[in-house]
Amino acid sequence: MTSKRRSIWLVAAGAAIPMIGGAAASAEIKDSSSFVVAQAAEKAEKVTGEGEGVIRAINADDRQLMLTHGPVTGPLEMSSMTMAFHVAPGVDLARLSKGMKIKFTISRDAKGLYVIEDVRPEAP
Repeated sequence: MTSKRRSIWLVAAGAAIPMIGGAAASAEIKDSSSFVVAQAAEKAEKVTGEGEGVIRAINADDRQLMLTHGPVTGPLEMSSMTMAFHVAPGVDLARLSKGMKIKFTISRDAKGLYVIEDVRPEAP
């Protein structure tokens, strides 16, 4: 390695930032592409589970459902509780009503946010 100054690109928060450095800088950042790949893999992971519950409230403006549900099974396990969940854009809230019994698929993204991905009303 030479003592010439080298330009190194630092990838942070979706922006590429040029930096000038020598041997010390190159030891710190050997390959920024592996950092970007690791971030993409984190965002791609989605854990899901299946549950049954009763709709307690619908907030159409914020796309949220308040559910009282039993245990959620599958890779995403959750105990019984009452909680508000965000609802994916593909779920039609207009066909749902307070007090309705439903089966649902829920996911948790890399940031830990819970999202109802699918809602299936139970037959009366």
